[in-house]
Amino acid sequence: MTAPIIDLDTVDSTNLEARRRIAAGAVDGTVVTARQQTGGLARRGRTWTSPPGNLYWSRISYPAPTWPPVWGLSMVCGLAVLDLACAALPDDVAVTLKWPNDVLVEGAKVAGILLESGESGGRPWVISGIGINLVSAPSTGLLYAATDLRSSGAEDIDRDRAAGDLAGHFDRRLAAYLAGGLPAIRAAVLDHLAGLDEPIVARISDDPDQNVAGTLRGLDAQCRAEIETADGTVRAIAAGDLFFGAGRA
Repeated sequence: MTAPIIDLDTVDSTNLEARRRIAAGAVDGTVVTARQQTGGLARRGRTWTSPPGNLYWSRISYPAPTWPPVWGLSMVCGLAVLDLACAALPDDVAVTLKWPNDVLVEGAKVAGILLESGESGGRPWVISGIGINLVSAPSTGLLYAATDLRSSGAEDIDRDRAAGDLAGHFDRRLAAYLAGGLPAIRAAVLDHLAGLDEPIVARISDDPDQNVAGTLRGLDAQCRAEIETADGTVRAIAAGDLFFGAGRA
């Protein structure tokens, strides 16, 4: 049975609606999408600006005990967005991944990803929430420069088609992850990794004294970012925000 795509005009948040659908018995792979959000969610309690025209999309998964680490879905999301962007944009437009899952078009962020997890009736679930700037991007109050696909050169952006295309890209990337585990997702991310062998600053907490500065050397076997510091030590960073060059940290 093909999982449904539930398409709404307006919702508080597609992630919150996905939670409600889980409680109502939604099947694995169900996608909730909306034309507008009134309370879009982002990481660290931030809000996600959600005007009409862009894509707001959440997918429900019920992980099995045999799955590789569930947090790998974060990179599955990033790769799926990258696939969508590459298909929409001219070949000469640079599309890359900023670890762990930010998709950059010519160095500017084009999407946001938020994973949420829990249990319903003893059954674990994960919601993969994705927002993609199809036709507009916020211009202020951001940690990173932002862009949208249309202004980056995508001439034929259709929000309804994008919702279905993203589901296909996600399912394909998820199947590869389930088959190949962390080695497979690591190789896929490295193929598109931004900033490799370049200066980087990792902000891992709100305390700037905890920042890690150095050179991005790649990903370790656990898909952590490897940063070589000035003294030659290599630090493995499990979570944080990366800033290229001197950064804004």
